[in-house]
Amino acid sequence: MTRRRQPTGDLPAGYRPLTLLADGRRLETWDAWDEARGTRCVVKLLRADRRDDPRVRQAVLLEGHLATSLAHPHLVRGYDVLDDPPTVVLETLRGATLSALVEHEPLGLADAAELGCQLASVLGYLHRHDWLHLDLKPDNVVVDHGKAVLIDLSLAGRPGSGRPGAGTRGYLAPEQATGRGLSAATDVWGLGMTLIDALARTAPYGDEATWESRRRWPLLHRRMPLVPEGLDEVPDEVRDLLAACVSLDPAARPLLEQVRSALELLRSPPAAVDDVPASLATGR
Repeated sequence: MTRRRQPTGDLPAGYRPLTLLADGRRLETWDAWDEARGTRCVVKLLRADRRDDPRVRQAVLLEGHLATSLAHPHLVRGYDVLDDPPTVVLETLRGATLSALVEHEPLGLADAAELGCQLASVLGYLHRHDWLHLDLKPDNVVVDHGKAVLIDLSLAGRPGSGRPGAGTRGYLAPEQATGRGLSAATDVWGLGMTLIDALARTAPYGDEATWESRRRWPLLHRRMPLVPEGLDEVPDEVRDLLAACVSLDPAARPLLEQVRSALELLRSPPAAVDDVPASLATGR
């Protein structure tokens, strides 16, 4: 029996560990205190037993580079990236993950549309900088008072080729299984999967669905229904849109901007000026 490795909590100088949030195969993730900034932060520290692996080191440093160099209202902010040991320092987010929010009750259509528009906005920003997120799922979206923030850039990569099978079981697109043909359509798949999960509390291919990557075109171990299950009360055009987002063929998926435009029509209308409190309207 292999003894489980104990997290070291050996954070770089200036960061004091408070609570271990996650102990993964590559990273220790800590709720920590940032001495220089005088605030809490999240520190993702490469495990000591993985620091001799150049591929893993490079992946952690890339995540840190992206988090600290890209800025968008719906993307987690990076404070710092350190080389030795490879460490990423991120803002502490309030709120809860989308998966926790919908655990007991799915989102309504207007709320899901608002969520989708926000995620489409940040995905579009990444795409315009020639990056793909490649791991969009409810666990990687934090929601606080209606604002969604996309987290975890650990699998982000360029369009084209990638590591076969990189992604989350049940959520990765079929082209991720082979690591070929990654594109903006791959993130459209992730957006569709996330919205279906938010509306129906189910992953349409099953939480444990896997792809066969050894064939010329990957096949599901479980066949996808033509219309995602659990969306009986959603208008037909929305079901059709979401089904198109998770089409097996990337070329058949709608463009990200098409998805956003369709969702814009379903959002709750903004409050009228007369309904806004005077203190907010005037800034006083």
